[in-house]
Amino acid sequence: MEDIMKLVIFACLLFWGKVFAAPVPHKSGGAEHIVIINSAHPTPPQVAEVLERLALNETHPDVRHVFDNSAFKGFAALMETHCLDLLANMSDVSIVEKAVRVQRTAIVERQSSLTYDTRPNAPWGLQSISTVSTVRGSAQAMDYTYSFASSDLGKGADIYILDTGIYTEHSVFGGRASMAWSYNGNMEDVDGHGTHVSGTAAGSILGVASNANIYGIKALDAGGGGWSSNVVKGIDFVLQAHDARKANGSGFAGSVLSMSLASSSPVQAITIAIEAAAQAGVHTVVAAGNDDKDACQSSPSSSGGTAGPAITVGSLGMSGKVSSFSNYGSCVDVYAPGENVISAWIGGPNMVNSLSGTSMATPHVTGIVAYAMGNETLAQNPGLMKEWVRMTALQLSDGTLLANNGVQADAGEGMLGYKKVASHSNFTPIVVKQATPGRKLAKRGPTEWSSLMDCRRMAQLHEDMQYLRGGWLCNAKRSMAKRTLEAVDAFATKVSRLFHRFHVFQRMTRHDDGVLRDMIYELG
Repeated sequence: MEDIMKLVIFACLLFWGKVFAAPVPHKSGGAEHIVIINSAHPTPPQVAEVLERLALNETHPDVRHVFDNSAFKGFAALMETHCLDLLANMSDVSIVEKAVRVQRTAIVERQSSLTYDTRPNAPWGLQSISTVSTVRGSAQAMDYTYSFASSDLGKGADIYILDTGIYTEHSVFGGRASMAWSYNGNMEDVDGHGTHVSGTAAGSILGVASNANIYGIKALDAGGGGWSSNVVKGIDFVLQAHDARKANGSGFAGSVLSMSLASSSPVQAITIAIEAAAQAGVHTVVAAGNDDKDACQSSPSSSGGTAGPAITVGSLGMSGKVSSFSNYGSCVDVYAPGENVISAWIGGPNMVNSLSGTSMATPHVTGIVAYAMGNETLAQNPGLMKEWVRMTALQLSDGTLLANNGVQADAGEGMLGYKKVASHSNFTPIVVKQATPGRKLAKRGPTEWSSLMDCRRMAQLHEDMQYLRGGWLCNAKRSMAKRTLEAVDAFATKVSRLFHRFHVFQRMTRHDDGVLRDMIYELG
């Protein structure tokens, strides 16, 4: 009996601190840190359990986010050193990382049909990703042709734009866009960046996968900045939404997450979240960054190329040359059109804007991925999709891989090995100075015009005159009467035959190249 009592006393002494001692009171404040639970631990704890060890809970004001999806679990919270010291001794915690600022910057069987579809009046980027020919003309013109193998164009695919939000009322979205989550509860896109990216990925006139569903994940503020914890929480939300859609199954093709943002250095929490997303079946496309440096030096771009499962996208211009601002290196998978890209904008349901950056290149590939989800094998395997994107890309003379949607017009190559023989209309090159790549575009006041398409067609009749007569006409106010426009059109036609070359020279000398690329347009 005496021996038993000794054992009881010994056990009490041994476990006293763990069973009877109260947790150290939590000291509010401190820097925000991201905590990811070690899923490989024999008995991984729940988020609530780890928080309890820190005298915290999910509703505590210092707890910013809770990550609870099928791929990873954790939280983000404001914590002083006493919490960090406790976490450092927890073997069931994978990482503890200080939150940092981020900025918006298998063989497949062949198809029996040889048909293809085209869509006119497209931005130059859409023609560039669906042809082997060099695109020539003006980046400001909307007179290019988009070719595609399947008219489904992303139907059933869910595109998540993790950015500044989306102006969902824009006409190019046709009711397919909605805001799904915001780090601060405000669902409005005040900056415009997220709307622009969304338009290129899935806009009806301006986008690649124009039948896909678009969901806004707002992780960046009105100035285009934000915290890495917001990004990780955004990915957490996407994973939960993907699992829910997958469980429902009805008409669901797959999910693609698009991130046109960058940090100043690699962020381990973002890297882990992207890897977890890929394991869960979510495709991820990210921007390479605009610092003219190795893309492996920042996140999320460091998760691409040979380094991870994401598809990292660099930027190139109409000439096929890599943009002077674009990041590069082994973490970059492909390059896509990223200079003077026209897409949707905030301020009205018909507004568009022209911007440059790897942020603009990324949604071209996001759209390609959503479009390729028409193939179930690719849709279910992010790794295979990544290889297909690289395999289908065109290798340029300098070795750069230009993203392509598989409809390699003029070459006889096609999506997933399909034979697609396409040819584009001949466009007369426009003799005009090209804008300097990489320059951030100014946001000028919007100009209204009744119909961009009609205006473009009228201007196209006069070839180079579209930048004398067309440029002026397309900026005319709605108050100008239709008969006046027709009179000006007839007059300009006659004058252009006599003074064509003189007028082009006159236009180029009176205006710098910035006018051609900074202009904010409105679609009628």
